[in-house]
Parts: sequence; C-alpha cells; structure tokens
Amino acid sequence: MPRALSRARALDEVLEEHRERLTARHRVRNSAQLVSFVNEVGMCFAFTPAEGLPIPACFDHLSTTSNDRKWGWMWGWKDDLASEKRLYYGPILARKPTFVSMKFLPLFYATFGRAGEADDHLDDIRSGRLSDLARRIIDHVSAKGESQTRRMRPELGITSKESKGQYDKALDEVQRLMYVARVKAVGEGREEYNYTYDLFVRRYPEVVRAAEPYASADARAKVLQRAVELCGGLTERQAAKLFDWGDEPLRRAIERLASSGKAARRGSGREAIVVLSQYADAA
Repeated sequence: MPRALSRARALDEVLEEHRERLTARHRVRNSAQLVSFVNEVGMCFAFTPAEGLPIPACFDHLSTTSNDRKWGWMWGWKDDLASEKRLYYGPILARKPTFVSMKFLPLFYATFGRAGEADDHLDDIRSGRLSDLARRIIDHVSAKGESQTRRMRPELGITSKESKGQYDKALDEVQRLMYVARVKAVGEGREEYNYTYDLFVRRYPEVVRAAEPYASADARAKVLQRAVELCGGLTERQAAKLFDWGDEPLRRAIERLASSGKAARRGSGREAIVVLSQYADAA
C-alpha cells in the first residue's frame, strides 16, 4: 500500500508538471493570441475549468489577474471569433462552453458518425438522446433558417419560466450534438442581447465535408488522444464526463489509443488511467 500511494503521488506530480508547462507556454492578451492558443491545443474550456477535468481553460491563460478584465475580454471574443469562423464555440466538453479550433472541428463532428443529412437527428430522437423540444428546435431552424432565440422561443410556445429552462436545456442538447450552431450575437443591452442559430450543416458545410473521410471510431480515438496529450493522463471517469460517448464507444477509443503505442492504460474500471507512453512507468 505505501508503494502504491507513493506511485500515485509521483504520477500526480508528473502530470501537474506536464500541465504547468502548457500553461506557462501560452499567455493571451488579445483575440489573435487566443486564436493561436486554441489552434495549438485544438480544444479548451472557453472560460473557467471544469472541476476535476484538467483540460486547458482560457481563464488560466489570460495575461491578467483581474477577473473583471477576463470576463470583459472573453465575452466579446467568444462572439466575434465564432461569428468570423475563426473559432468554434459551443457546449462541447463536459457540456460547458468550449472553444474548438476550425482545423480540429471536423474530428468532433465525425465522432457522431453522421452523413450530414437533413434527417440525421431522427435516430437520436428514437434512442431518446434528443428531447421532443430539441426536435422542435431543429425542425424550426431547418424550416425558417437562421433564427434569433428571442423570436424562436415564442414561436415554439415557450412562455413560462419552467418552459424557458427546458428550452435552454434543449438548445444546449442540439448544440452539443452539433445539429444546431450559434451564428452571431445580436441586440444591445440586457433585454435585447441574444443569439442567432442555424443548422450546423448549413453554417459549417466545409466542416461536414472535411469530416467525411473519418470513421466515427477513428475520430473518437483521435479526439481522446488529443485530450490525453493536453492533460498527460485522464481516468476513464474523466474521459466519460468530457465526451459523453457512452461506455462501449469510449472503451473502444481507449483500446485504439493504447494499441497505437502513444498512450498506456493502467488499472481497471472507471478509475483506470490512460497516460502518455512516456509517463507509463509512473502510473
């Protein structure tokens, strides 16, 4: 037991040093530097880190100690950079606001194994992965085109406080599964500020085309590999929370990554850890 505890501490220290090197290498003070950072890491949390998930988070890389300045910078950048298609923004990792580089985005889309057709969402409806309200949002945007959420809510009959909460949850669902994508921010002031949305396949046809060569299993293995490269190591529990692929697809992605020789799996069950090969001896 003492040897196991010592080994665990040694691995924790190795992984912490790995992550600190990444943080020290990137300091962001403007939107161009943010794009360069996200292009290098591929994916990151857009604001603060998610508890227990050591994926890079933008707030850790901003070159200021002022929280007000951090929020001020990021709130504008997230809208402008997504609108200009310089970065993708949506609730991707652990259902939290996430930036994904445009180069890496086709891999994320390919993890779903979809053809990019208008009826792709029907399978997720049948399986219960999409709610009825999520289906109605997809159908509405499909029929009407780019839609402001302030106008879409009443057209869908969303008027009560409870139904607005359900609507927000459904809107997150369709973004997380890449059926609908944010286009731009519109309106001024607290009452008018909102977003417009369109179908992902209409907003990003070039991403859908770039995703075509990838099998979903290969795409998941590549996305998982990048996450492990960023963190140095992830437990299966952490990976499951990050990507929400389901147990069997995650298990296959881990097996593919381990068989590639780029990472090693140590332990069993949800606390098993997948680490970069150079850290395997410490695991």
